[in-house]
Amino acid sequence: MKSTSTDTAYQERDVQAGAGAEAAGGKARVHPAVPAGLIAGSYVLALLLQLAGAPTAVLSVALLMRIVGCVLLCTSLFWRPWQKVTGVLVTLVVPALANILWNRELSGEDTMALRVLADVLQLVCVVGGAAWLWWTRRKD
Repeated sequence: MKSTSTDTAYQERDVQAGAGAEAAGGKARVHPAVPAGLIAGSYVLALLLQLAGAPTAVLSVALLMRIVGCVLLCTSLFWRPWQKVTGVLVTLVVPALANILWNRELSGEDTMALRVLADVLQLVCVVGGAAWLWWTRRKD
């Protein structure tokens, strides 16, 4: 059977499409500093906004930053699945549960020391978790 130029063009197109899909699937699209920076920076931004007396609606920007950082973490190729789950739990879920517990059970004027302790623990979870993610990323 004789090969035509149309057949050759189709074969070249299929090879190029396969190479493009392989390159897109195997190459990282986001630098690992972006998710780690968004996660750590979100807590720092929230703390600064709280100290400035910003309304609660403005504080949602920091939460949105943390959620975007966790989504980028989960779609990144720089961490293994167990590292991604651990990172999301430590940097998003645990601080959120601490806030919910504080707002429902422990809030009050006589427990200000507990609030400071909760804030420090959240800082350690979020920034420490982001630092741990940075150190455990794949470097290949």
